[in-house]
Amino acid sequence: DPGYCASNIGKVKFADWYEGSPDTNVVMTAPHDGWIKIDAIPDRLQGGYDDVTTKCDWHHDCDGVKGGIKVDGKCGAVTHPDLHSSVLALAMRDKISELTGKTPHLIVSRLHRSKLDPNRFRDDAAQYDELAGLAYDTFHGFIQRVHNMLSLRGPAVHFDIHGYVTHNTDNWTEIGYNIPREDLNAGNYDPNISSLKALAARSDAPFQSIVNGDDSLGKLMKEEGFRTVPSPQYPTPNTGTEGKYFRGGYITRKWGSLTRGHIDCVQIEFPQWVRNSSDVYGPRLGRAMATWITNHYG
Repeated sequence: DPGYCASNIGKVKFADWYEGSPDTNVVMTAPHDGWIKIDAIPDRLQGGYDDVTTKCDWHHDCDGVKGGIKVDGKCGAVTHPDLHSSVLALAMRDKISELTGKTPHLIVSRLHRSKLDPNRFRDDAAQYDELAGLAYDTFHGFIQRVHNMLSLRGPAVHFDIHGYVTHNTDNWTEIGYNIPREDLNAGNYDPNISSLKALAARSDAPFQSIVNGDDSLGKLMKEEGFRTVPSPQYPTPNTGTEGKYFRGGYITRKWGSLTRGHIDCVQIEFPQWVRNSSDVYGPRLGRAMATWITNHYG
């Protein structure tokens, strides 16, 4: 059972915090596997686009009222869930705990993504709905509380767990360090734009090796049997067939060491077949993660 829950209506929990060991230096999040839909929170909709400021307006009455109009291809609202990503996170967490002796924290959003997307800025995530905003603040408030604890213990890492269904040709696991696909393809490995900035600053390993070489999480996941980018086998997205790749989202940039502190953040995107068999693949992935954690965070 989760150690904490909040943002409730009656007995409906909008966010759960599974508390970790007192000495852990790992936190995991699963923002997109919620299933709760309540009528009190409206569905998230496409926003209005202002072609002067090139910004989105997420008020539901934005057409000509708050500024901006609905434009195809602009200000879209993704509402499909990353099905079973929180189940996979739990399975990986159990294996990390078994192998390291330290149980990571895990924070899960329980609202369906059509109601809230915690991996966005607040206005986009909750679209100005009061209840959705409360759930958002709770989810990120839990992260802040965990990060406050971890920051007292030295180097730490935050894994943000996701899944994709939009591009299955390469059918690989995508590890995001906030390095754009174009930079990876061009061989530009700049730690100063990465959510592993703190690790890069204190590690003796070359940064490229941490991203896709012998010191990479991708190498360890490949050894467990998972096609992974970036890794020594697939060092860049353009080594695939379709070449699609997620570098990480709002959580990776907000909570990683890109802009502050020594807590790094890694977004991992898993294909559906992995998430559908979390009991089988979760322990193998957790073993790879446990080794990488031990190698880089002690």
